[in-house]
Amino acid sequence: MVIQKEHAIALERLLADKEAGKAYTAVAPEDERIYLELERAGLASLPAPMQRVPTYLGEELARVLRQLSGSGALPDPASWPEGWRWVGSEVIAMLDAADRGAKVGPLAIEPLVRRGLAAPMHDREKNVTYVGLSDGGRQVLEIYRALEPVLEISAELAAAIRQIPMGPTESSQLFTGSHEEHLLEAMRLIAYSVPNSDVYAFTALGQAVKRALEVGGFATEGEVLSVPLLVALAAHVDGQRIAAETLMMLQSLEYVGAAGELLPAGEWALEAFRLLQEGARRTVWSFAVEAEEAEVLQAIHALWEKAAANPEEVPTFDRLRRAMIDRKVQEYQKLVEHYGRRLEEMPERRQEIARHFAEARDLAHWYDEHFDLRAVLFSLESLNLIEAREGERQEEVFRLTPFGERVRKDQAEHERDVTSAAVKSITMTRKTFSAPNLEWYRESREAGLIGTAEPTEAGLMYAELAERIHRKPYLTRYELLVFHHIPARGMDLDELYHALAGELQPEWIRWALGKLEARHLIEILPDGNIVETEAGERLDRALSGVPKGIGSPVNPILYRLLKALALVGTLYARERRVRVLPRNIETAIKLSGLTRTSFEDAISLARVAGFIGQNTINEAGILLLEAVEAMNPGERFPTAHRDLR
Repeated sequence: MVIQKEHAIALERLLADKEAGKAYTAVAPEDERIYLELERAGLASLPAPMQRVPTYLGEELARVLRQLSGSGALPDPASWPEGWRWVGSEVIAMLDAADRGAKVGPLAIEPLVRRGLAAPMHDREKNVTYVGLSDGGRQVLEIYRALEPVLEISAELAAAIRQIPMGPTESSQLFTGSHEEHLLEAMRLIAYSVPNSDVYAFTALGQAVKRALEVGGFATEGEVLSVPLLVALAAHVDGQRIAAETLMMLQSLEYVGAAGELLPAGEWALEAFRLLQEGARRTVWSFAVEAEEAEVLQAIHALWEKAAANPEEVPTFDRLRRAMIDRKVQEYQKLVEHYGRRLEEMPERRQEIARHFAEARDLAHWYDEHFDLRAVLFSLESLNLIEAREGERQEEVFRLTPFGERVRKDQAEHERDVTSAAVKSITMTRKTFSAPNLEWYRESREAGLIGTAEPTEAGLMYAELAERIHRKPYLTRYELLVFHHIPARGMDLDELYHALAGELQPEWIRWALGKLEARHLIEILPDGNIVETEAGERLDRALSGVPKGIGSPVNPILYRLLKALALVGTLYARERRVRVLPRNIETAIKLSGLTRTSFEDAISLARVAGFIGQNTINEAGILLLEAVEAMNPGERFPTAHRDLR
């Protein structure tokens, strides 16, 4: 939905003509494009050529415009600057973020207030002033959510779509302000970034349509992709008989082959049809890995390579620790030699470590003081990159998962931090109105996840991981501190940094937020708001009774313990408990894949944290298990980004 000066004037005319009792609004040839853009957005309909009537929602939007301009909250549309967007996908994204965050985020305050869609408000109960959505802002968001755009692609528009980069990329690569661009945005095929439309991307529906038209839909005139054509294609694939001329059209457009088989363009067209019917997803999945975590992946891989010749070299914790000490000593020896006395020129987080290295007499003690290997292993397992298992000699050993191996190979070629913001710059385009803001986009470019016009191979890989891995719960003490400060709704990034100013350095807060988002416990919205996900809210409740002083109350090993106990126990739904018979504990140990020592240590932690009793999983433990379910996709995405090539 795009509303600029000409669209607002056209909506007012449609409403005025209807109120005057006219059967329709006559459209002059030179204005046809404006009304066609409204029709594609679902705000107007076409009773006959060169005639338009407003839809119910078109009338409602026209009334919102009237009310806002009449009250002085918005200038009269006739005075708007040419090309100024009152509503567009970036405005919808800001409205949606404010609705989810229970207030307008810092990046969206000025744009929404200027449009009459937000206003200062006062919460008497909390005695705080904030900026929230106005009645007009809520009405515009409700109208957008209720609209049903009309998907109709002409041969001319299809040719334009083929030339447009997929994105995310800078909006300068798009013919901004043109009729074609307005049609694409009206049909929700492209979206712009918050707050200033600096970046655009094809949406989930747009990606499917573009892929279909890149390998099919070739014609010189007429419609090449529309809802009636998609309905007919779906019916044909389902084995229903369709009209011979319709089948011929599907074949001529290369959606169906000569023998009636589905062609690649038809597969993408069916994906577009699915998205039209079911809607794009609202959930954003992300992923994050630090370069230092990737080092541990490399060390595990190297030890397994040695173990192929010598079984004594399997990566137990002690062997892995020794290998990491050697790696870190070599790394910091080179850094100290390179910087010499100019340690202050070194990246800030490494300065203190390097200073202590230069003074260290016991390098093993130096390593343990500055690097927490167990925490790194927990973090890697929480993101499905490694798994701790019982080895042949009943010791704990670490193996890379297939996902971990893919990350290891990528990092071997280009070792760097991959942030949550960089990854979600790609995955967030799977929504209806989302493109990454400029900061996130640049972060993704710097990490090599987005190229000049679309995701790179590495970007597609990390996006696929975000949507496919099975997350397990884990919170370091830094992440726990940050997590405890975030309410379900009503906080933005500036407020969080201010609240933690005396407790954590900004860099630690930023990394904690990235890990919390990668584990799908929070979501940082494009306007600067932070919200807890469903998983985060459940984990919050599960942790509410944990005694203070437990630095890391949840980790993948504890989760595997609870999961195994739940599998061998009996759920008492009314009591919200799972009771486990003592004789089933041995089975639980086998199901967990843990060593007996790890299993027993996890039981001790679970009891202290209050997740289990003597022979039961209590409500807090059940909430933790439910949180993990919500941390992971409940569906497989048929158009994972790795396939969008």
